[in-house]
Amino acid sequence: MTALDSRPLAPEDVRGLIRPDRVHGSVYTSPEVFALEMRRIYREGWVYVAHESEVPEAGDYVTRRIGGDPLIIARGRDGQVRVLHNRCAHRGNRLCSADRGNANSFRCHYHGWTFGNDGSLVAVPMKDGYADRLDDVKDRLGLAPAARVDSYRGFVFASLEGTDISLAEHLGRATGAIDRLCDLSPTGELTLTAGWMKHYNRCNWKMIMENNVDGYHALFTHKSVYDAVRPAKVSHVPSKVQVLVRDLGGGHTEIDYAEEYTRLDEEFVWFGRAPRESMPEYIAAMEAAYGPERTHRTLVLGPPHTLIFPNLFLAELNIMMVEPLAPGETVAHYTPALLDGAPEMNRKALRRTEGALGPAGFLLADDGEIAERNQRGLAAHQPEWLELSRGVESDIANETGTVNYDKSAETPQRGFWKQWQSVMGEAK
Repeated sequence: MTALDSRPLAPEDVRGLIRPDRVHGSVYTSPEVFALEMRRIYREGWVYVAHESEVPEAGDYVTRRIGGDPLIIARGRDGQVRVLHNRCAHRGNRLCSADRGNANSFRCHYHGWTFGNDGSLVAVPMKDGYADRLDDVKDRLGLAPAARVDSYRGFVFASLEGTDISLAEHLGRATGAIDRLCDLSPTGELTLTAGWMKHYNRCNWKMIMENNVDGYHALFTHKSVYDAVRPAKVSHVPSKVQVLVRDLGGGHTEIDYAEEYTRLDEEFVWFGRAPRESMPEYIAAMEAAYGPERTHRTLVLGPPHTLIFPNLFLAELNIMMVEPLAPGETVAHYTPALLDGAPEMNRKALRRTEGALGPAGFLLADDGEIAERNQRGLAAHQPEWLELSRGVESDIANETGTVNYDKSAETPQRGFWKQWQSVMGEAK
């Protein structure tokens, strides 16, 4: 198969770009593929848009861009969280430019039309210009809402143009990863209130998501980190640890350290081996909420390392979402996953986030450089295919999905692309 031309993509064209153990290079570079992704995946499918804790009070809002569409996620006076298109229904002007705030209404700077934070059109200057059609105008020209909005444990997802499947069906087994993260809080809730860091990457969005669950690259891409940080949480040599990679189905994939942590039976191995004594109030709150036995197991297993298709990554005690801009441009947004009712943990988590993911952090600079090198390398059109066959012979299907006990296996990548092919290659 040669690189795609400019003709419209047919379903069979897209399906042909993916094979069980490889992908065609054009999936990262083609403007036609990118445009279809924005429609099929980001506007028609379920996509993560915000967390309820970002809009805790009536009138609170945040603005996001999903699939190229500017959005307002706002909590109305009725307590409902709505996802609205950030565009005046009159002549298309963008209503709100702030990243976040509190407002009962949004007023267009062009002609002064005013919309409630529930999306309704509440005021039209010089209304006489519409004569007896004003009621019809108000009924028709409110802010366009997302077709479907739903949430799971505070994580808000939207399908902008509508999908036939429920959010529960979309998330599938991935709810277990969200549970694992939320259950580290004594109240079972997160508070994503630290703000988002934004990293501009000269690469395709899928490279970032694939890399998040790549267990093969750490010893090479992040060598300087592991030379400097001693001790590492566990060995990064796959043969020395009981760490597995998993395709959960539906494009959701992960690196799972649970068996290795269970074998060690030590609390906070995943958190720099912090001693219990450094967080007495947190331990007391957890044991009051869950009991000593469950608390111990929770603190042994720690948070997930899970990709939720297409744009959310639970990066242990951090949250990442990607914002595709173009085939070779992506913004990655990061925030600490602060635990409600756990100030001692959160203080430590903030410092760890700064060290790993901040502007001068250890990890993101490495990953950003590699992703840009990947994108530049794909300018060479030969070989056409990227190989993803590592570990294919040792994949095991069980009740949790498809697993591989070789951490370096490309099982997560194969799972991601299987879902991508299913969504993108569906005839409509």
